[in-house]
Amino acid sequence: MKKKLVMWIGGFALIGTLLSIYALLHKYGFATGAVCNINDTFSCDIVNQSSYSFIFGIPVSLLGVVAYGFMLLAAVLKLRNMNDIQITQFLLVASIGGLLFSFYLTSIEAFVLYAWCLICIGQQLAIIGIAALTTKLYLLEKAK
Repeated sequence: MKKKLVMWIGGFALIGTLLSIYALLHKYGFATGAVCNINDTFSCDIVNQSSYSFIFGIPVSLLGVVAYGFMLLAAVLKLRNMNDIQITQFLLVASIGGLLFSFYLTSIEAFVLYAWCLICIGQQLAIIGIAALTTKLYLLEKAK
């Protein structure tokens, strides 16, 4: 059961990584926004081109690539050593931190920009999945 959880965590991390790469490519004009620009309410362009898409000059989408990439790497390492609780602890801290950051970004979409990015929503679902499954994995390992 624990191995399946880790595989799902890795799957969600892979999805988050790919969505973050797409968002980064879209930000710099290497990918079209047609897939996620529906109207003024659902528009990746509005969100991705806002001043909130940078933190200390770093694109939020690049932070996503790095964060999800590290979580994917951690999941792969965990599969190779299922007894290493430190990897689970890293995943737990990283995913809860990512979840809190995602809530912050979602609040900006909802209450400041009044626009939703479908790619961002996908990333939010990925981090929710990672955090939930990692919490379950951690609790299973602590119960030993």
